[in-house]
Amino acid sequence: MVRSRLCLLWLSCWVLSIGCRTDPPRPTTLSELPINLAHLEHLSEDVERGDSVLRIVHIYAEAPDYRWVDAPDEGTACVDDAARAAVLYLRLYELTGNDTLRHTAEKLLRFVHYMQREDGLFYNFVYSSQLDINTTHPNSRAEPFGWWASRAVWALGMAADVLREANPELAAQAARAARRALVHLDRTWLVRYPRTQQVNGRTVPEWLVYRYGADASSELLLGLVRLHRATPDTMLARMIRQLAEGMMLMQYGSMARHPYGAHASWIDTWHGWGNAQTQALAEAGYLSSARYEAEHFYPRLLVYGWMYAMSLDDTTQVQRYEQIAYAVRCVAVGLIRLYEQTGDVRYATMAGLAASWLTGNNEAGVPMYDPKTGRGYDGIQGPDVVNYNAGAESTIEALYTLLEVSRHEAARRWLYARGTPPVEVTHEGTRYAYRVFSVEEKGATRSVAVVLNLSMEELMLLEGEALAQFLQEVTAETTLH
Repeated sequence: MVRSRLCLLWLSCWVLSIGCRTDPPRPTTLSELPINLAHLEHLSEDVERGDSVLRIVHIYAEAPDYRWVDAPDEGTACVDDAARAAVLYLRLYELTGNDTLRHTAEKLLRFVHYMQREDGLFYNFVYSSQLDINTTHPNSRAEPFGWWASRAVWALGMAADVLREANPELAAQAARAARRALVHLDRTWLVRYPRTQQVNGRTVPEWLVYRYGADASSELLLGLVRLHRATPDTMLARMIRQLAEGMMLMQYGSMARHPYGAHASWIDTWHGWGNAQTQALAEAGYLSSARYEAEHFYPRLLVYGWMYAMSLDDTTQVQRYEQIAYAVRCVAVGLIRLYEQTGDVRYATMAGLAASWLTGNNEAGVPMYDPKTGRGYDGIQGPDVVNYNAGAESTIEALYTLLEVSRHEAARRWLYARGTPPVEVTHEGTRYAYRVFSVEEKGATRSVAVVLNLSMEELMLLEGEALAQFLQEVTAETTLH
């Protein structure tokens, strides 16, 4: 009887979660933005080259004074971070129409173009603001088509789409540059399509970036979707389909079966950073696989806590730290994209809860983003150990996450939620794991429970009377996890 009542509760909550969603009005001024760009501007430096102004983003800034810090063997700035920043500023321009934001994006794009070789591949690092390119470090070499090429294509594809009206010349240049790079994607990796291999019972595709890199492929796919929107053709459609197929093949397990429905990052590993498959698949229209991760794996992260990495072959090999904004963005923005595609409010709620890591809902109990300065801190290294450095990656990823989550009231209301410890309980033969999150709203406390029904492998998000009834009925043996 209890299980049937709880199933009815879940069904009623799920039905209520589906509905029409209207986007909030577009902000029109910088002061209306929900993020502070001051620290990112501090990390940025404009460099004149001939008649052009390029913008670099300094990689590291260390507490307590947050001056620029170089990496002696790599350099001072890189395509990785310039592309990240370009994506952020292009998205801001897309939402606001503010030309100041557009001009900043254009300067960042000029640096990305500068780092492209004639054959289409990209170097990553420059040693200094003199734009002297590091051509030898393993993290800067142009060959093969890899992480920095993928991020460059994301920025270029977005530019081709977003700048079509405001700067058609630069939009066309960005599209041409992306296509020159994609020649190498075809020759190096996609040429292996549709080869697979079996690894410990898992089917693994061999045509992703770095052969097995579903993580890098996800960021590349984000750029391909935008490029195809701007300049559609059969080649791009094929690339999108092939990368999506590969990433979906690398989804294993379910809510109660390791690795819990996660999209794997590599042949034998899941890690949080750069693992943006749900975000990319949702934007590309492959909703089934994206929803599966969102309803099986992401709730597990919300209930049991964030992880850095886990083995696909050994359930005991779980690395909890370092926890970073780059991993939180992949979850939170992935959930936002699903909400935008489906109107399912559960995804918006979970996006807000995921992003609350940035406001202090984390194991350290410390905000990892400072709205007064715009700093995104570099990570949580242990339960009470915070890395207060604020480099480009963490700052940009935090800003991008908060921008996307803050746009939707259904997600924004949970940004400052705080969670109770997770609870595991077996009640009348059914196993549950759940966590209750609460936030102060207009003088009252609002709560939601993320509930994993591990026996039936179903997700429940319960509020109000449904939550009260669940907590009342599930009062048998409980075990703090």
